[in-house]
Amino acid sequence: MFVDAGNIWLYRDNPDQQRQKPGGRFSREFLSELAVGAGFGLRFDFSFLVLRTDLAFPIRKPWLPKSERWVFNEISFADKNRRRENLVFNLAIGYPF
Repeated sequence: MFVDAGNIWLYRDNPDQQRQKPGGRFSREFLSELAVGAGFGLRFDFSFLVLRTDLAFPIRKPWLPKSERWVFNEISFADKNRRRENLVFNLAIGYPF
């Protein structure tokens, strides 16, 4: 099981990046711009490769208004549409770094 936090910022302003934060530039407010996800993963260590699988979902969405960013109350694995929009499956070969 894991919890992961992060985001992507730009070194220079980008006028085309208007959806989440105008410019998308790193600032002192970076902590309030962190996204948080949680999930679980399995690792398969074969003699010739490492196979990594993860299944995760968001618990904090930084692009929402400040009072709505934590989305614990929206977690519902029984809701098919909610699962389709929010569950993320990753499959990777090799080590992460």
